[in-house]
Amino acid sequence: MKIVILTLAAQRDKVIDNLIAEHLRKYGHEVHVHNYVGGAYQSIPYLKPDVIIHPMPGAEFKCQYVKRCKEWGCTVIVRRGEAGASRESFAAMDSDRQSIVLGNWDYSPYVDLELTWGQEFTDLLAEKGRMPKEKLKACGAFIFDAYFLPENKRDTNHEKTVLFATGWSCADDSPENSECGVAKDSPYHKVLYDKHTEGRKLWIETIKELVKWFSEQWRFTLKVRPGEQITKYIEAFGDTVDIYPQVTSSIDALKETDILVHSGSTMAIEAHLLGIPSFNFHNTNPDSLLASVCPRLETYRELEWNLARVNTQQSNISEDVFNELQKHLYGKIDGKACERAAGYIHEHIKHKRIETDIPDEWPKSPDYLEDGVHLKKQEGDMKWFCPSCKSRFYSLPGKPFTTCPYCGIGIKKIYKGGLTYES
Repeated sequence: MKIVILTLAAQRDKVIDNLIAEHLRKYGHEVHVHNYVGGAYQSIPYLKPDVIIHPMPGAEFKCQYVKRCKEWGCTVIVRRGEAGASRESFAAMDSDRQSIVLGNWDYSPYVDLELTWGQEFTDLLAEKGRMPKEKLKACGAFIFDAYFLPENKRDTNHEKTVLFATGWSCADDSPENSECGVAKDSPYHKVLYDKHTEGRKLWIETIKELVKWFSEQWRFTLKVRPGEQITKYIEAFGDTVDIYPQVTSSIDALKETDILVHSGSTMAIEAHLLGIPSFNFHNTNPDSLLASVCPRLETYRELEWNLARVNTQQSNISEDVFNELQKHLYGKIDGKACERAAGYIHEHIKHKRIETDIPDEWPKSPDYLEDGVHLKKQEGDMKWFCPSCKSRFYSLPGKPFTTCPYCGIGIKKIYKGGLTYES
């Protein structure tokens, strides 16, 4: 069968989707991998697939996307990009955070199969979410499969390098332009926005101080979290910190790293698999296990002291917590999650007769038209171009962000080098 896999965040998901595609091809399927932004609205009418594998529909426009594909006869499969939560952590969350983890939008009528990470969260989804149990398959920890490939080894032939992996994506999703899975103007999103804005400010101040005193001893690098804008860091650090392009994968950044600093990220486990020590500085992760898998630090002095003294030749995570994470959150970390996912997909579709009726172009309807946004240019308007569905539209001058009226994706104006970009 013809399958299209849509990659949401290239730096996180591309390696996973390519591995799943590789295993699916072994079953004889024709598989195409395309970026979601820039490819979702073009690849389906062009390729006319039998099956689409879609990231979790964490926004209204993504729900509408899978709904339309289902109406055209496609088999729709969702792969979760995040592990979810353990039962203990989920119980400790408030209802707003629980809704984000489970999913704020009901896409169950349009999805045939959902691929998850660990069994504990899969059971939680069946009990408290919207997807029925028979549509859920726990595959294991997708994101770590690449670290079991023989070509992915740590490179130690470089100057001592400290990598900062940011975790402040909600600071770029202002409440009126939410992309984080929370409805626009949600009071809870304002809480997240304020927390992430404060956290990023602290990180920028801390990194500047470290660069000031230790730039001759250490090389400092930075990788932004999927969904977070890189421009704030470029403006803050200039050429004093080596900032990876946003498409750089975690594994490529980590292979030339000696110490990882994060704010409660799965990258701590990725670093562990390469034998790299890590520190959780100013944690933002609500999962108590993941937050405690490596030493937690809150102040500049704590961070400076530990960076100077840690053994850079071995991981420093808690093996007990690592094992608990596999049991309660991630599922198996054995390099075979993508292989299991491909097996579940093949089993689901191998006997299906799929008949599709996909048009030659994605239908355009201004379902997400907002006040101050115009389909035709009015006097004084500024022009917008949607990088996702390739539509042009206009708005009142001075808007730094808006929503595409045709596909619903949030778009920001990025100003760099005298040029303007939409992102």
